Amino acid sequence: MEQVERIEEALRKMMADASPEVREAASGAFDAVHARRSADGFLQELRTGTIEERIRVVFSAGLFGGHEGVGLLLAALADPDAEVRAVAAREMAGHATVPVLKAIVDRLPKEKGVVLGNLIETLGTSRRRELAPVVERFLSDPDPQVKGKAIIAYARTAEAPWELLLQNVVAANDTVRAAAARALGEWSAGVSHP
Repeated sequence: MEQVERIEEALRKMMADASPEVREAASGAFDAVHARRSADGFLQELRTGTIEERIRVVFSAGLFGGHEGVGLLLAALADPDAEVRAVAAREMAGHATVPVLKAIVDRLPKEKGVVLGNLIETLGTSRRRELAPVVERFLSDPDPQVKGKAIIAYARTAEAPWELLLQNVVAANDTVRAAAARALGEWSAGVSHP
């Protein structure tokens, strides 16, 4: 604990540095160190707080990251309220390590709606090719929001997704068509042109 106190003291002094760049970096670092020290309190708030407090904890965990932040995000995926789980799913995009992606894949069958869409979106953000078959299962989801996020995630994870993407340009739902257009544009940006 003494080491953390020494680090916080050094960062406090750096927040008064003559350089704005140093002050800004020190302020951000101090907030992160302080938040990590408060992880146990955040976990308790995640268990017992109001929905607003739990959502605030999830956003804080996403900001300070590290082992403690990711642990809080994973714990938030089991929250009884879908709104908290949806925010946690989205915040995980910045921390898409293999264990986090595995936890997301394990969570997919238990979710629907916005939470499911956000989980799929996070899988797509990782751009990992091995996740394409997982994402592909949701290309036919009846929920247009989920299907739309799956289309974009598939474009980011599949080796050559254009055939499946083209099938959605004439979809009845405008959310799905818009997602297909975005996905085709994003995917084709990485394609070399003659």
